[in-house]
Formats: sequence, structure tokens, C-alpha cells
Amino acid sequence: MAFIFFKILDLFKLALLSLIVFMIVSNSAFSQPSSQNDTNAPHNSDTAAKEPKLLSFLREGPSILSEDAPDSINAVIEQRDDLAIDPRRRSLFPDFYYNLRQKRLDWWKKLRVELTLTYDALVQGYNDPDESLGGGAGDLSLSGRWLIVGEKYNKPFYLSFRVRDRHGYSEYTPSNIRSETDLLWGTTSGFNDAGFQIPDLFFDQELFDGRLDLIYGQFSIDKFVDKHAFRSAKRFFLNEAFSDNPTVSFPSFGAGFAAKWMPNQSWEFGGGGSNIQGIEDDSKVDFKLDSSALFGAVQIAYNFSGINNKSGRLQAMGWGTSVNDEEDLSSGSGISFTMEHSGRVKGESFVLRYAQSNGDATRTDLLFFLGYGREIGGFDHVGVGLGAGRSSATSKWQTVFDSATSKAYQSK
Repeated sequence: MAFIFFKILDLFKLALLSLIVFMIVSNSAFSQPSSQNDTNAPHNSDTAAKEPKLLSFLREGPSILSEDAPDSINAVIEQRDDLAIDPRRRSLFPDFYYNLRQKRLDWWKKLRVELTLTYDALVQGYNDPDESLGGGAGDLSLSGRWLIVGEKYNKPFYLSFRVRDRHGYSEYTPSNIRSETDLLWGTTSGFNDAGFQIPDLFFDQELFDGRLDLIYGQFSIDKFVDKHAFRSAKRFFLNEAFSDNPTVSFPSFGAGFAAKWMPNQSWEFGGGGSNIQGIEDDSKVDFKLDSSALFGAVQIAYNFSGINNKSGRLQAMGWGTSVNDEEDLSSGSGISFTMEHSGRVKGESFVLRYAQSNGDATRTDLLFFLGYGREIGGFDHVGVGLGAGRSSATSKWQTVFDSATSKAYQSK
């Protein structure tokens, strides 16, 4: 246990040092007087305009992201609440939804429980000179949270949960495509035939006006670290190069602890650890607290106001695994850097990522990608992404192009 966290600490130091160097460079721009200060200060019209300094567009600002990953329980409930604002425009059956919304409000008043039921389906095909296959799968999920103590916006203490049933429509599912080919990463994530699962059952506690968030229980740790706007196969991009991170050996689920601290609107520190109860496509969730395989991660992020005063985010995460006596798993470590910037309109995002890993825990040891996405009407998404990754076994590169129209092309 100590070994894994010392490894992660080394990676975190590297990430922190990189951000500090970046901030030192950019802070030279902060020393320039603002337009407001120029108004109050004496002005010399004969003074020549100063040359813009490096990264002068950067300054502290609010987070580009909501506090939750796109496919987290909180984010799914927030999306449900967006539908409730105007069901006549966003629902196929608005009258039915009005009645359901009223019942849901009654449940909240009596039991302080929020629930949402979702169903996602995907049919996907793959073809190259050596292999041709395709298949479909569905994902039925019930997500919810129970407010045990406190109020929704005042020191809430939740019990959050998610139960789901993943089922295939055919012999192969979309998640099987990678295992039946020599692709480095999956053409999608999550659409498999794993059956009934309880991936999330944890306590979520907010303290100090929401600046400190504590998570402990059974969860998928990738819902709390390494996040960005495209981090879900159910929203923008299907391909795992964008919707996941193939250079990180995230457990599918595990029991552990995570925390996030935001001392102000610009800085964010977080991390956590859990045992490894399942890996990709596993169906078993056994709630074993004594599992010898461990995963841990630490993260630091800086939120800024960037070009044209739009929100931006710099994020660095270090991770490591120690599998100990688990023969079917491999140890590894790595680091992931992400830069995200808002576009001109609401819901528009640009994401740039560089990630690398060491060891045998992942098939991909280097990954680069640049993606653009735009949310339309709160529920529809369009976008395009281009990336490349290197095999940790053969050092061969693969490239990927994906669009948010659910058409993906990946070359070897």
C-alpha cells in the first residue's frame, strides 16, 4: 500500500511542478494593470502601448466544468432537472412528464430521495480487410441519491447509488470489438453484456460551503478524477480515446475513498484510492474490502479565464496500481495532462490531452488528442475529435477520428 502511494506522490510532484512553472510564466502577464485600474490611474497618451506578454490572456476564473463528471450520478440527476424546466419542448410526452414530475417532487418532500431512470442503446459495426463484425447492446440504469442529513445547498450528506443492467442484442457487443481485433483501445466503453451490476453505493458529504467534498464507499473512481467535457460514451464521443483514457488502468468499481478541496474558484486539489474489484467488462461486484489489488490517484487543477474571457481549465493527474497477489492483473503508473477551453457559445468546448503510462497495466502507453464539441439544446451533441496512441507492447502507433454523430473511424 505504501509503495503505490509513494509512486503516486512522485507523479503528483511532477504534475505540480509543471503547473507551477506554467503559472510562473503566465503570472508575468498578471502584473499588467487591468482596464479598470487604467481608468483610475493617470494616463499618458504619449506612452507607447506595451507589447503583450506571453500567455497574457490567462487569469484566474471560475471552473469550466460543473463539479461532476458528465456520467456521474449528480450530473445525470442535473440533466433530468434540466428536462423538468420545459418538458413541452424537450419531452415526447409532456403531459405524462408533468404528472411524473409532481410525483417526484412529492417523493422528495416525504423521503428526500431523487431518482432518475435512463436507457441507452448502441449498435456498432467494424470492418477491415481481416475482420468484419458488429453488434448492439443496451444499458438500463437507475441512479439516485438520498439526502440523509443537512439541506441540498447547506452541508448535504448523501447516500448515492446506481444499479444497472447491461445486456447485448447479439453474439458480439460494441465492447467486444476491441478484443476481436488488434485495436489498442475500444470503439466504445460500457456497452457490453455484463448483466446486473451495483457499481456505485457510497456516501457523499460536502463541507465548508461545498469547498470540501468527501466520498467513501463503493464507486468508480474515474467519476471523480481525470474528467473533462467529453468523458462519457453517452454524450459526445463513443471511442475510448476521447470518452475514456486508455493510458489509465481505472478499476470498473472498487471500495475506497476520494476527496476534493477547492480553496477558491480557481484551484482544485483531489485524489483518492480504492481496491480493484473489477476491470473492463467485468460483471462481478463482490464488495470485498480486503482485496489486495489497489488503485490510487492524485490530481491538481487550475481554472482560468482565457481567450475572450471564456473559462478554461488546466488539469494534471498522477495514478498508480499495485496488484500484489492478483495474478490476472498488472501493476502500472502514469500521468495525464488535460487543457480545456470554452468556445464562443454556451456548451461549446475544446479539449487537448497528453497522457502516458508505465508498466503492463495498459495496452497504450502514450496518447494525444484534440477534440471539439458543442451541446445543442441541452441534450443533443455534435463534435469532432482526432487522436493518436502508441502500443505499450509493440511501440506501434494507431490514429483515431471520431464524430459525435456516432460514426467512428480508427486506423491501425
